[in-house]
Amino acid sequence: MLSEIYPIKFLFTNVDRYNKTYDTELSRKIEGLDGVDYTVVKNYHGLSLGAMKATMGDYDVFVGGSWDTLTDLIETMIYFVVVKIRRKPFILWREDWDWNVKSLKRSLVKKFAGFIGRNVDAVLVPGTKHREFFTKLGVKTENVFIMPNVSNIEAKEQDKLNRAQIQEELGLENKKVALYVGRLIDLKGVDYLIKGFKGVTEKLDDAVLLIVGEGPEKPALESLTSKLGMDGEVIFTGNIDNSKLGAYYMVSDLFVLPSITTYFADACPLVVNEAMYFSKPVITSDGVGTTFMIKEGENGYVVPERNSEALKIAILTVLSDPELIEKMGLASKKLIETKFRYDNMIQGFNQAIEHVQNK
Repeated sequence: MLSEIYPIKFLFTNVDRYNKTYDTELSRKIEGLDGVDYTVVKNYHGLSLGAMKATMGDYDVFVGGSWDTLTDLIETMIYFVVVKIRRKPFILWREDWDWNVKSLKRSLVKKFAGFIGRNVDAVLVPGTKHREFFTKLGVKTENVFIMPNVSNIEAKEQDKLNRAQIQEELGLENKKVALYVGRLIDLKGVDYLIKGFKGVTEKLDDAVLLIVGEGPEKPALESLTSKLGMDGEVIFTGNIDNSKLGAYYMVSDLFVLPSITTYFADACPLVVNEAMYFSKPVITSDGVGTTFMIKEGENGYVVPERNSEALKIAILTVLSDPELIEKMGLASKKLIETKFRYDNMIQGFNQAIEHVQNK
C-alpha cells in the first residue's frame, strides 16, 4: 500500500536470525509483495553490508534503526553518521517502551536511544506507551508519530470447519477456553498463567487453558502442569499450521498474554491484534507494550506482571460471565476496525514523511 503512494525501496535484513528465533522459513521471496521493490539483504557476521552500501545511494529519506543486538547498534550508528553527512532526513522506527529494568546494559541502551531519538528528524512508534518512552528521553513530542502495528490476519470460511475439528479433537465442546499463543520462553511468563489458572479451575470445572506454541520452556511448563494436577485442564498444542490460527482464536472465549520484563520486554506483539480481530476479550500483564490497546473493563484487563493471583481474578471475571465475554469481544473488534488497520498505519507514516518534508 505504501508503494502505491511512494517509490519506496525496501531492504529486509537479519532474515536468518528471524528464522532461527521464530522457527520460520522466510526466503528471499516474500509472499504478498508482488510488484513491490524490495531486496532481502544477506548478512555477513551479523552485519548487513548491503544495507550499509544502500545509504550511499540515491534516496530522499531513510527509515529504520535498531539496537536489539550489538551488531544492530553498530549498524545504526553507521547509518546515522552516513545519513547525517549526506544531509538526508532520518526517520527512526522503533518499538521501545520504558519497563525500567535496573541494569547497566539497559541504562546504556536508553542513553543510546535518547541520543539517536533527539538527533533524528522524526520517530515512528506503534503506540502511546512507546511515545512516552522517547519523550521522557528528551525527544520533542511533535517529532514522534504513532504508526500502529497491524496484523494481516483475516477470517476465512475454512476457519469455521477447522474450529469444529479442533473442538472435537481436543474435547473443547461446552468448555470455557482461555487461549495463549506465542513462543514458550521466559519472557512470556506462561508459568504465572498456569499457576493462576489453577485457581480458575477450582471455581470453574469446565475451564480449559489452551497453549499454542513451542519453545525451550515447554518441558518445564508441562512439568509444572503435571505437578499442579492440571493435565486435563491445560492443553499444549505445540506449533500449529498457520492456516489454522484463526480457528484457534475462534475456539477460545478469552485471550491471555502474561509476559514479564527482564532486560528485554514484549514490545508490541501482534497476537493481541489477532485476538481482538476475532472479537476476543484480552487480558495482558503490564509487561506488554500493547496495554494501550486495552480499555480497562471494556475489552479486557491489564494486570501486574508476575502476579498469578491477579491473572486468576481477571480470568475468572471474564469466563464466569457469558454476557461480558460477548460485550468485551465486540469492543475489541470495534477498536481493531477503527484504530488498528493498515489505513491507520499508513496515516502515521504519511504524517512523519510530511513532517520531515516541512522541516
